[in-house]
Amino acid sequence: MSIDFNRLKHFSMTYVFIDDEDIACEYEQTEQNPVVAPDGNSVSFTLKNIDQDEDKECYSVVLVKESDDEFYIKSDYFDDAAEPYPLDVEISDDDVKFILEGEDEVMYLYGFSE
Repeated sequence: MSIDFNRLKHFSMTYVFIDDEDIACEYEQTEQNPVVAPDGNSVSFTLKNIDQDEDKECYSVVLVKESDDEFYIKSDYFDDAAEPYPLDVEISDDDVKFILEGEDEVMYLYGFSE
C-alpha cells in the first residue's frame, strides 16, 4: 500500500465522540499547502475547526510513513503532541482515509489528490 504524500493536496478530518449521542467535529485544512518532507516520508499541515466562530482554533498535524503499510499521526490536537498514534488506512482512486479508533471516539482523516 504505497501512498505518495506529494499527490495529496488537501486534508480534512472528522472526529466522532461515541456515547449516547454521537457528536462529530469537522476540521478543514487551512489555506496553507501541505508540506512534504524532502524524503517523502512525512507531510505536515494545519487543520481548523469549521464549527467555530472567527477565532478558529488551529491544530498542526504530521503524518509519518514508517513503511508502505505503517502510518502514524502526531498532532497538538491530542494531549501528547509528540506521541505517534498508529493509523489504519483505506485507499480509493481519489483519496486516502486514515483512521484512528479509540475507546470512545474515532477519527477519520481524509487526504485528497485534488
